Amino acid sequence: MRTLRIGIIDYLNVMPVYDGILHENCPIPYEPVFGMPSQLNRSIASGEVDIAAISSFEYACRAEQYFVFPHLSVSADGPVHSIYLFSHLPLDQLTGNVGLTSTSATSICLVQYLLRNHTVEFSPLTENPFSTLTAKMLIGDEAIREAQGSAFPYRYDLSALWRQETGYPFVFALWVVRRETFQAQPEAVYAVYEAFLQSRRQAESRYPHLAREYNHDLFPTLEACEQYLRNLCYDLTPPFQQGFLHFQKCCVELGLLKAVSPLEFLPKIAS
Repeated sequence: MRTLRIGIIDYLNVMPVYDGILHENCPIPYEPVFGMPSQLNRSIASGEVDIAAISSFEYACRAEQYFVFPHLSVSADGPVHSIYLFSHLPLDQLTGNVGLTSTSATSICLVQYLLRNHTVEFSPLTENPFSTLTAKMLIGDEAIREAQGSAFPYRYDLSALWRQETGYPFVFALWVVRRETFQAQPEAVYAVYEAFLQSRRQAESRYPHLAREYNHDLFPTLEACEQYLRNLCYDLTPPFQQGFLHFQKCCVELGLLKAVSPLEFLPKIAS
């Protein structure tokens, strides 16, 4: 049996699900592949990785390649506190050039939707010190660090803006497996899935420990780190599924997607 390759985003916000396998609670051998969300999107699409947490937009683009792990996501029902638009202007006055991080396809689409009625141009975010950006969008650990002391006077939580406008929660990432991997090794895939679920359940009583292990000076206090983790949702209940489908409809309206892809969950193993 081939060793499964599991893509692991090296961000704090996924550690409640990955902590279990990182501490050898996974009952099968696996090969970890660490990377940014955009890197893992490409790796699983090309077959270099078997299982990963990927941008929800990546799933929408290539749903026919994946099965979704039920009851697992990185989501928020309101502020997420790690997906920010930093701006020199108030949101209702925002114009000009908006720099976009290249690390998350989902957040790039989300900010384009939220700013669809603004006169703005989008460009890849660079380290150019002479850049004339009006605003920039960051995600994950980079956004958390920027929020501690940004040169931009205005900060907007994109998940909160989405909730205010649509009334839906937002799904940023899904855990998926390549269909061909599941068809070849269904028992091994289910073993990983169960380890993820166990890790997520255990995290509910281990947030202080997770904050101590994974904070890495992202937050000024461990209590702030713990609160950040508790604010996130790691399940995928029907309201979040509906929010994800609505997001896809918005992307179709903007021409970012051709069609809405239903969530196709991990099949049961035939007895």
